[in-house]
Amino acid sequence: MITLFAPMLMGNNGFVPDGASLGQRSVVLGLLLAIYPLGQFVGSPILGALSDRYGRRPVLVVSLLVTVLGYAVIALGIEWRSIVLLGSGCLIGGLAESNIAIAQSAISDMSSPDERPRLFAWTYSSSSLGYIAGPVVGGQMALHLGWSVPFWLMVPLLVATLIWTWFRFAETHAADRQADFSLFAAMTNLSTVFTDESIRRLYLLNFLIYLALFGYFRMVLVYLVDRWDTGVDQTTLIYSGLALISAITSFFIMAPLTRRMGLNRLAITACIAAGAAMIAITVPSQIGSIWITGGLTTMMGTIALAACPTILSNAVSLERQGRVMGNNQAIRVGAESLSAMIGGALAAVTIPLPLIVFGIFLIICGGLLLRDFAA
Repeated sequence: MITLFAPMLMGNNGFVPDGASLGQRSVVLGLLLAIYPLGQFVGSPILGALSDRYGRRPVLVVSLLVTVLGYAVIALGIEWRSIVLLGSGCLIGGLAESNIAIAQSAISDMSSPDERPRLFAWTYSSSSLGYIAGPVVGGQMALHLGWSVPFWLMVPLLVATLIWTWFRFAETHAADRQADFSLFAAMTNLSTVFTDESIRRLYLLNFLIYLALFGYFRMVLVYLVDRWDTGVDQTTLIYSGLALISAITSFFIMAPLTRRMGLNRLAITACIAAGAAMIAITVPSQIGSIWITGGLTTMMGTIALAACPTILSNAVSLERQGRVMGNNQAIRVGAESLSAMIGGALAAVTIPLPLIVFGIFLIICGGLLLRDFAA
């Protein structure tokens, strides 16, 4: 959505009046892009709680069905040049696509604590690869076939996913028919992030780690353009290379490191190493150094992104996985949105500052984890 909505709305393409100012177009674009993560933020705790009550499979199937509807509404909004339909589709899609919390809960249901770091890392790698394929393929389709084509293409792909899930996804958490479900309680379940004394510190650490690493993935591109004047092709190549490093780390490095070091020590090491490497990005004068400093940041950051939520998952019972993972997904989405705002504000002072500040955040997180595990 980000790579297509920006040129689509900032140009004269019929979505806003031709006489609209750049500022007015920016406001419309910002609001439209904010609706989707807002839907995820609201939907994650609700879907997580529903999956604890009714089981993972039915909630996952229904959420996929709603996602199909969301993309169809977005495509129609583009066809009909309707901002209202676009916003509605983004909200529907965001609410339904918070089902990543259900997928993480299902992983927790089926795996041992030793297996979870590797499997959680795979989910993040899938997202990373999607962030490469989506803009590249979708951008070319929109350029040659029309703005709505990438979103129409998602409809049959999602239907295929829905059918596969219906026939192949086995229930991992039996429905608890004795448990009550309250929509208000599910919506306010996020408050347990602050009140659940046993895990609220882990929630906070996950939030800071998400904030720092999503800030890095956004602001490192700004740094590349400012520091070395990289063009679109070179910037895309570097970003794709870093995403490939993330995928290799998840599929081939995470598991052996976890077995060798243990999950807790690996999480501490990953946070501190990623933070130090992120700060080091701002030191060298040659662009080739990004493959060392940025590569190490990406590798260790990927490990931290998988290890710390796994520690949170291991800290609660199977009966609470849906709620806790739903809360954690809401925290992730909130941190992801906030990282762009904080990174932009820091970059307004000086471009390297976001990488330095976010790097310090990660080092602090590693120190806090060390203190907690040593206690």
